[in-house]
Amino acid sequence: SVVSPDNPFVYHLAAPSPGAQRNPLLVAACVLLLTALAAQGIYFYRGEIAARHPLARQWLTAACAEAGCTVLLPQDPKAIVIEASDLQTLDPLRPDRIQLTATLRNHAGHDVAYPALDLVLTNANDHTLARRIFLPAEYLGRGQDARAGFTANAELTVRLALETGDLGAAGFRLTLLAAPRL
Repeated sequence: SVVSPDNPFVYHLAAPSPGAQRNPLLVAACVLLLTALAAQGIYFYRGEIAARHPLARQWLTAACAEAGCTVLLPQDPKAIVIEASDLQTLDPLRPDRIQLTATLRNHAGHDVAYPALDLVLTNANDHTLARRIFLPAEYLGRGQDARAGFTANAELTVRLALETGDLGAAGFRLTLLAAPRL
């Protein structure tokens, strides 16, 4: 059935007149708002942008120097995998002295911030005896800068000598956490 053009429920769109112009204030406001939105996105994601685009890092670092901010590497502990880990007694005569050895690999295609290591010592029933979180400055070797970041596709071997006292740890769990920003 055909609808009558006189029907009150039919809405007609008026075609814009050929001489109609856009309001210049509205166009300027839209451009200003889009620029502000882009600037906010760059500010809040500056670390991720700098990590993925090395040329942008120089520009962002210079801009942050003027603005009073810093460009930090992104925290992405999920991109880092514990490929191997082991806990051994250093001296059979002193069972309270143990060494944690872990091999970490950055599977991200860009540099990321070093993670924190969350070590949980357990008894034979897998109940927690003690827990300690190691920050990058504690497990990196001398002369390594924690702020430099974990290089893309790189491997890192961590060795930590620990004194456990009379805990009698029989096992352990090791996980990676985002390290606090210093």
